[in-house]
Amino acid sequence: MRVCSNSESVQNLVWRDGKELISGGHTAFRPRADRNSPMSGHDNMATMRTTLLVLFLSAFPIVASAEGSEHSEKQPTDFSDLTLEELLEVDVISINVLGTHTHLEGDWMLGYQFMFMSMDGNRDGTKQLSDSDVLADFPVTPTDMTMKMHMPMLMYAPSDDLTIMAMLPYIQLEMDHVTRTGVRFTTRSEGIGDLNVGALYTFYRRNFDEHRLIFNGAVSFPTGSINKKDFLANPAQGKKRLPYPMQLGSGTFDLHPRITYLGEKENWAWGGEVDATIRLGENSNDYTLGNRYSISAWGSWKWTDWLAPFVRIDGEVWENIDGADPDLNPTVVPTADPDRRGGERVDLLFGISTYMPKGTLKGHRLAIQAGLPIYQSLDGPQLETDWQITVGWQWVF
Repeated sequence: MRVCSNSESVQNLVWRDGKELISGGHTAFRPRADRNSPMSGHDNMATMRTTLLVLFLSAFPIVASAEGSEHSEKQPTDFSDLTLEELLEVDVISINVLGTHTHLEGDWMLGYQFMFMSMDGNRDGTKQLSDSDVLADFPVTPTDMTMKMHMPMLMYAPSDDLTIMAMLPYIQLEMDHVTRTGVRFTTRSEGIGDLNVGALYTFYRRNFDEHRLIFNGAVSFPTGSINKKDFLANPAQGKKRLPYPMQLGSGTFDLHPRITYLGEKENWAWGGEVDATIRLGENSNDYTLGNRYSISAWGSWKWTDWLAPFVRIDGEVWENIDGADPDLNPTVVPTADPDRRGGERVDLLFGISTYMPKGTLKGHRLAIQAGLPIYQSLDGPQLETDWQITVGWQWVF
C-alpha cells in the first residue's frame, strides 16, 4: 500500500503499494509446476527522492549478477512432500502488495481490503504544531482526520506470466476543525474513488522463482468526485466545496508504473518495490495533484505452510498541487492551499498473512497489517499520520 499523504486527496491510498494496503510483501514461497517457459522544502523532497532511488538500486545485486532470464527445473525441497495440485495452490503471499499478485494460468482472484488511517495534529517540516500555532496564521485549522477505505478487486491470469486486474475503492472521510473563536465543526465525504485497471507481467525468473522481477502497468480513471461539499463553521451559508484532502479522486487519468523484485530461500522470503503515480493533464477544477514516488522493502518467515509473519518499511515522496481550485480560499484553512500538500514519510509496518491450502476454505487468504510513521516531513501546516491498519481477504479459484 504502498499507504498516503495525510492531507492530500485520499485516492492516492488506492494505488500506493500497497501502497496500496496489506503490504508485507511475498510472505512465503510461491511454488509452481515447472513449465520451462521463458521536507522542510523542495530540496528535502529532491534529496529524499534521490535517496529512495539509490536504496532501491542497491537492493538488487543478485539480479544484476544473474545471467539471463532462464527458468530452472530446481524445486524447493520444503515442498517435496506436496502433490502437484498442492504445489500449484500454495502461494502464501501478502494480500495487497500488487507486485506479488501474479497467478497461474486460468486462475481468478476475488479480493476485498479494508483500510483505516488516523491523523491527529499538525506538522510543518518535522516540527509538530499546536492548534494555536496554526490559528496564528489561519482563521481555521483541521485538528484530526480519519479515513476508511473498502477495496473490492478482481484478477485473472491468461498465462503464468501475465495477470490482469481491476480495483474500485469506496472511501469515507471525516475531518474535525476548530476556528479562532473556538467554534468546532466536522466535515464528511464518501463515495467511490478512482477506478484502477492494469496488468502484471513476470519478465524475469531464475531458479524456480527463487528470484523474480515483475512489471505492473496500470491506469486510474477519474471516477472519484472532486466536487464534494459539506457545511462548514456557519451552516447558514449552505454547503461549500471541501478542500483537497476531502475529495475522493484526482480528476485526471493517472499512470501507475511499478517494478517488484521477489526472492525466496528455504523458510524465508523478501522483496522490494518501486512505484510512481504520474498525473496526466489538469482536472475540471483547474488543478493537478502532485506526482508520487515510493520505495518499499519487506521480509517474511514461513512459520508454517499456511502462516507467515512479515515486516515492511515504506518510503514515499509526494509533490505539491499544480494550479488551484477557484472555489477554495487558501488563506482560510491550510488544507485549501495547494502549496501545502507536499511531503515525505517513512512507515514501519508489521503483519501476518495466512493461506488455506485445503479443506472448506481452500484457496482463501486472510492478512492483517498495522504500522506507524518513523519519519515524516511535511510542507505544512498539514495533518500528520498517526497510525494505520489494513485487513484483507482473497479467494483464488
